[in-house]
Amino acid sequence: MLKSLHPAARILLWCGWAVAVERAALSVLILLAVATATAFLFASIRHEAWRLLRRTRWLMAVLLLTYAYIIPGDALWPALGWASPGIEGLHQGALRVGRLVLMLAGLAVLLAFTSRSRLIYGLYALARPLTWFGFDRRAFAVRLGLTLDYVEHAPKPARWLDALRMPLSDEATPTTYTLEVECWQSRDSAVILAGLLLLWIVLA
Repeated sequence: MLKSLHPAARILLWCGWAVAVERAALSVLILLAVATATAFLFASIRHEAWRLLRRTRWLMAVLLLTYAYIIPGDALWPALGWASPGIEGLHQGALRVGRLVLMLAGLAVLLAFTSRSRLIYGLYALARPLTWFGFDRRAFAVRLGLTLDYVEHAPKPARWLDALRMPLSDEATPTTYTLEVECWQSRDSAVILAGLLLLWIVLA
C-alpha cells in the first residue's frame, strides 16, 4: 500500500507522524512506540533506522545531558553536588530523546520504501505553493538531485582534509537530472484524510 502512494503523500504522512509524536501524551507515546517496534521486523526499515540512529547518537547524548543539567530539580547523586544530574532533567531528556527516536523511525520507513528520485519529486510537488512567492522549485529539485548524485559517486578520499582540498571534477559531476512525473490519485487523498483523522484522535 505504501509503495503505491504518491511520494508527496508519503512525506505528508511522515510530517503527521512527527506532529503526533511531538504532541502526544506519554500514555499515547508508549502505544506509538509499541506500534513502531513492529516496523523493525522488516530488514530494509531496520537498516535505515540503525543508520539514522547511529548518525544522531551524539545529538541524543547532548540532548540528554543538556536536559539533565539545565532543568532544575532533585540531584540524582546528592553527594556530587553541582556535578550531579537532576532527576527531573533526566526524565525530560529521556522523553525528548524518545520522541526523536520515534521520529527517526518514521523517517526510516519513508526512506526504506521511497527511492531518492521519488523523494525529490515529492518535495518538488509539495513546493508548488511556494512558487507564488517566487521560489523556483524546478531549480531546487535539480540542484538537490545533482548534489546527492555527486556525493554518492564522488571518490572518497582517505582523510577529510583531502576532501576539502579536492577540486570538483567535470567528469564526476552529472550534467542532467530527470524526475518521473506521478499523478495524485484518489487513494492518496483518502490516506491523507485517514491520517488527519488518526492525528486528531491521538491529539484529542
